[in-house]
Amino acid sequence: MIRTCCYALLAILILHPTETVLAQAEKAKKDTLPYGWTLGAGLGFDFAQLLQINPRQGAGQNRLGFGIAVNTFARYRQKRLAVDNIQAWQFGIQRLGSGIVAQGLSRSVPFQKSIDEFRFNTKLGYRTTKKSKWFYATDLEFGTQLLRTFQGNDQLPGNFLSDVTGEGRLQSQFFNPATLSVSVGIDFKPNDMLSIYYSPLGGKFIFVPDDAIAALGVHGNPVEGEPDSDTGRYSAFDNTFRAMGQSIRIDSNGKFWDDKATFTSSLLLFSNYLERPENIDLNWNSELGVSLIDNLQVALSMNVFYDDDVRVQITDWSQPNGVAGLGKRVSITQQLLIKYNMTL
Repeated sequence: MIRTCCYALLAILILHPTETVLAQAEKAKKDTLPYGWTLGAGLGFDFAQLLQINPRQGAGQNRLGFGIAVNTFARYRQKRLAVDNIQAWQFGIQRLGSGIVAQGLSRSVPFQKSIDEFRFNTKLGYRTTKKSKWFYATDLEFGTQLLRTFQGNDQLPGNFLSDVTGEGRLQSQFFNPATLSVSVGIDFKPNDMLSIYYSPLGGKFIFVPDDAIAALGVHGNPVEGEPDSDTGRYSAFDNTFRAMGQSIRIDSNGKFWDDKATFTSSLLLFSNYLERPENIDLNWNSELGVSLIDNLQVALSMNVFYDDDVRVQITDWSQPNGVAGLGKRVSITQQLLIKYNMTL
């Protein structure tokens, strides 16, 4: 618990990087949580296109890619009750080059999946007293991918939306994997800009119902023995991973630079009582947005992820497709978007 609390204190410093945000939090000491529902949504796009016909030597190659980020929130306040719902989805694909893959392979250069992450979080709180800023609370978070991902091979390295190799190397699909975290605890909510939630007891589950995907042993579900040298799959595996432990969630948001810039952040830390509790799982989502006109923003979003039971692709720029096998590493995802926000 001491180690987790240290992470939390460090996170608070990180999540409030400007004096302006801190000043706003101080000014909002009076509880101004509005009654009823507050709804909001943001829709962001990124797009890149380059076409070359008969290009000069060394001029490069064709490029086509686009991404989307959708996030919504729904907050409810009524007397001693507080409900917070957040949904976010990031998706992107890209294609480099043109023509066919290679002689003897008639298919055209395919689109690769660059990102596909869906997350939903809901937190229910009941104020300990009528004017208290402390809430008895329960928290639920669910995450998965929405579209299928197929692994390429030496000729076509990467992750694809379709089976481009014809080898059926399905890596993931909707609810494979799916991560579910459920906990009960106490939530400190001084205003609508900051929430610090601590749970001494909660469960974390990773579901991989598809046997072929579970046998890969890359999504955190338990496996035993050694993988097959040809297929890379394990013969003994479990479709579900179960953990029980403590967690801390810190959510913050603020405006600065005369309300032209916004910052939102959500940090989740989890320690598994059952196995290696000193190794902290981390999932941190943050976004910095700067207004262009009205509700239009340029937004920089980032996700930092580490799970002690999940193996990720190890980045190595000297390797084909920039990947050097699988292992336990901190995973970082960054996306730059043009975004439209609205609040109801």
